[in-house]
Amino acid sequence: MKRYRFVGFDDSFRNDRASIVGAVTEGNSYLEGVLVDSIAVDGFDVTDRIISMLGRSKFRELVHCIFLSGITFGGFNIADIEAIHERLNMPVVVVMRKRPNFDDIYSALKNVDGFETRKNMIEKAGPVYDAGEVFIQFKGCGLEEAREYLRLASLKGNIPECLRMAHMIASAIIHGENRGRA
Repeated sequence: MKRYRFVGFDDSFRNDRASIVGAVTEGNSYLEGVLVDSIAVDGFDVTDRIISMLGRSKFRELVHCIFLSGITFGGFNIADIEAIHERLNMPVVVVMRKRPNFDDIYSALKNVDGFETRKNMIEKAGPVYDAGEVFIQFKGCGLEEAREYLRLASLKGNIPECLRMAHMIASAIIHGENRGRA
């Protein structure tokens, strides 16, 4: 049986401090490694940070798919999933508990610099698909393959374990203990 490895990226932030964590898992269980960096709140550096973190990592050649907990990190620091897919040459699957309300998002984006750039990055991420208990976007694979990665990476429900672990670690870095749900 093929052993799939996944990396999930999530963030946590408070005021002007934001951390981004990548958790590398074997399938839906074993934590193999952790990647940590910082990003600018409402900045434009999350895409390069993700590419750099995984690109220089000893886990790079082992990972089959990248999961992101949404495409916004550290406020409105938006991940360009197409660039991540192209630069790392692997599928990227974005996982969201709720279908995004783009009207509300675009309205909030008007309060930060770079509205058009951020809006274009959100639109470039592509359509949002219903995947059961979650919603997904993806690059570098088709809908059925994205759903299969989701199934293989999830233990309970449809949140991949690598995302759940990344959420807990990132939250603990900023708040001293994990908070909320991935």
